[in-house]
Amino acid sequence: MNEWNREVFPSFLINLTICSETQTNQLLMKKFLFLLPLALLLACSPQDKKSHPDLILLNGKIWTAEGASTFAEAVAITGNTIAAVGNSSDIKNLAGDSTRIIDLNGRLVTPGFNDAHIHFLNGSLGLAEVELTETKSMKEVLAYIKKYSADFPDRKWITGRGWQYTMFPGGLPTKKMLDSIVSDRPVMIRAYDGHSAWVNSKALELAGIDRNTKFNGFGELVRDGSGEPTGALKEGAMGLVGKLVPEKTRDENLEALRLGMKLAAQLGITSIQNASGNLDETSLYEELLKINELSLRVSVAFSVNDQTTNDDIRSYGQVRDRVGNNSMLRTLAVKFMIDGVIEGHTAFMLEPYVDVVPKELSATGQVAMPLPAFGDLVATFDSLGFQIYTHAIGDRGVRETLNVYESATKKNGPRDSRHRIEHIETINPSDIPRFAQLGVMPSMEPIHAEPGTVAVWQKAIGEQRLPYSFAWASMLKANAKLVFSSDWPACVALDPIRGLHTAVNRRTIDGQPETGWVPEQKVSMPDALLAYTHMGAYASFEENLKGKIKPGFLADVIVLSQDLFTINPMDTYKTNVMMTVFDGKVIYERK
Repeated sequence: MNEWNREVFPSFLINLTICSETQTNQLLMKKFLFLLPLALLLACSPQDKKSHPDLILLNGKIWTAEGASTFAEAVAITGNTIAAVGNSSDIKNLAGDSTRIIDLNGRLVTPGFNDAHIHFLNGSLGLAEVELTETKSMKEVLAYIKKYSADFPDRKWITGRGWQYTMFPGGLPTKKMLDSIVSDRPVMIRAYDGHSAWVNSKALELAGIDRNTKFNGFGELVRDGSGEPTGALKEGAMGLVGKLVPEKTRDENLEALRLGMKLAAQLGITSIQNASGNLDETSLYEELLKINELSLRVSVAFSVNDQTTNDDIRSYGQVRDRVGNNSMLRTLAVKFMIDGVIEGHTAFMLEPYVDVVPKELSATGQVAMPLPAFGDLVATFDSLGFQIYTHAIGDRGVRETLNVYESATKKNGPRDSRHRIEHIETINPSDIPRFAQLGVMPSMEPIHAEPGTVAVWQKAIGEQRLPYSFAWASMLKANAKLVFSSDWPACVALDPIRGLHTAVNRRTIDGQPETGWVPEQKVSMPDALLAYTHMGAYASFEENLKGKIKPGFLADVIVLSQDLFTINPMDTYKTNVMMTVFDGKVIYERK
């Protein structure tokens, strides 16, 4: 019986039976006899048969994410919801004839990964382009691009990303390197972090860029000693060439997202928070949701800057209200960029970079938009109830963002805004306590601190500022609500397992450096997992909906090949996702 029949029907029958036995009300007895067949029909109807789970995972180690060491043996899933968590014997007894039962053989189960800062469409489109994140040297990079060009002779543009600053003398590649392998077509390859680009002479020619070209915006058109463009473009200067790259069609974008979602399932990613959204991209997720093809929960932050208009703001509000608090898609946030990156000397710093060269635009980096305009827009979006992300990598960028958030709160009044600062690669220690004090979330990417990629970064920052580089442990110690992500495709790996490896070791998968890179900032495995799961849900106001393996929560769980809580932390990177359950359905199984 359903809940209504169990509780209401028996009391109804008992009450009428008492009346008939005492014969105090013959009329009630007649009504009882009239209604009895109907009541019996309700009691025996198919809808009242006992409901059984659709899926049961048994004999495992279920990390529920309700605490650092809160474990169970089994979990039952009904529809898209966690129905029960407990020991294997009790959970198995819930099974029905149609329940699928999976024996985990002791394997670890966790909530699905939540990548809380990602550029999902860009990353998905890049899966069909030049992909250099696995290359280890300039020689490998050039060989890969040459082969790609030969494999796709009909492509009018060669595009992609993934090169690292550490691969090139002086930290930046040149057009001459590209010209030696591709000279007949334009080439534009972005760095792994997405903040610099490498183009060949053909691309510069098509864009009309030469020694006389002026660029005064955020970023730099890099030149050699004679004033000739080198083929390296930083930040906004990338648009000089990027605007010529043909745009993808809507169908191409949808197909790319399907490919990206397939990859995400293989990596155990069940939720993302898209940090560069616009109305067109949001409509793609809406379409996939409408046709039941969305296999990720998506939270979108609309990209905004000092060019954002009142009409734009109204449009974002209308989309937010239309989408609402949907468990599959929400649009509650906006995202600013206040500075650039350390490697390109565009991150905004309190003190000069250590390796400043003559004629450099600024020894302390750049600000991406005027601070007064930033403050006004933050106050406006805060007053409208939007959550705010701000990209701030340099220590001054972080401080100015905290100041602006604090000012907006004073102006508009306190609320549970959960504003965030993204990346925070370096920070003045005096600013760390302000995150908890202001209720601001540090949103950080462990994979950005992969020690094999930091040589140019460390040279720029200098030894004095090094102790507070990617300061995850300091944030947790100061009670900040830390959330982790990848920043894909602006990273060397989307895989959350690689992020976990870096977070708990601060060493490469080859074990370097032996003592760890700034090892005082590494975190425990439970803290790292919380930052990739439950805190991701908290970051999008969904902590009571997902991110835990708990009755009533959404059934997004993954099965891992190793027990992350007991293995040698240096073996973390060897872990594979064996199964991904999304919305109660198994969407990936490793063969």
